[in-house]
Amino acid sequence: MDPSLVLEETVQDVSNLDAEFRYMLEEMRGTDAELQERRKKCQQKEAQMHKFIRQNGSITEFPKEDTVERELHDSLAAFKELQRDKILLANTSLFLVSRHLEKLDKSIAILEEDGVLAPLEDELESVPDSGREDSVSSVTMERNKRLSAAVPTDGSSLKKKKYMRSVSIDKDSDFSKQATRKTISPVRISDNDIDTDTQKYDDELFSNNAENDEEDKTLYCFCQSVSYGEMVACDGPNCKYEWFHYSCVNLKEPPKGTWYCPDCKEEMLREKTPKKKKA
Repeated sequence: MDPSLVLEETVQDVSNLDAEFRYMLEEMRGTDAELQERRKKCQQKEAQMHKFIRQNGSITEFPKEDTVERELHDSLAAFKELQRDKILLANTSLFLVSRHLEKLDKSIAILEEDGVLAPLEDELESVPDSGREDSVSSVTMERNKRLSAAVPTDGSSLKKKKYMRSVSIDKDSDFSKQATRKTISPVRISDNDIDTDTQKYDDELFSNNAENDEEDKTLYCFCQSVSYGEMVACDGPNCKYEWFHYSCVNLKEPPKGTWYCPDCKEEMLREKTPKKKKA
């Protein structure tokens, strides 16, 4: 085996990695966008419940509570599926690198056995004693990283076909069914692997994202600021601001009964005022 041929073949093999990684990152960005959209819808449903509780108290039952709760549970199941999609894409990227490293390590081993390439130990003989210890340490660590990262498997190559993402939130669907819907299948991952090895990662990742996005940054009131302190909800059906800070509407305690903001009051007054007929 000629070392130059090994080098040429290796360069040719890894030349397509850039396009493959770009494809993986695009799919992961698409998954993130879908997660953000679903999270926004969940926040809207949660805001409806909070508004009802502020207007009617916590004792009065929210009429759509069962429906909203079911939809939120379904959304959480969909979040989990989307996170598994991202793990599949990440594992596929890792597999691609590991496969090339494994092939390169095997080629190097063959060249060393044929005597064409000097073994690593012989190369270290030429290193001065003063720097040998550091060189051995760094080279050994690098070799161990490559060997540990190599994953011997006969998975199929990446199919570079764009596909329309369809997320199923059916609770009976398992990860193997979801994996067959994908056009990417170089890594064989069983349900047990997902449940044991990546379940903690799924939960931790989702928890971190939820904590980072926990703060409500929606703008309310005439002052167009985020929610803070005590706020009152306008009962106007078409209210532009919906929630108001007490200080902005001159309130010191919760209003009794229905309450309308100044804009909605003015609008209601205009609707009730009869228009003068032209003579």
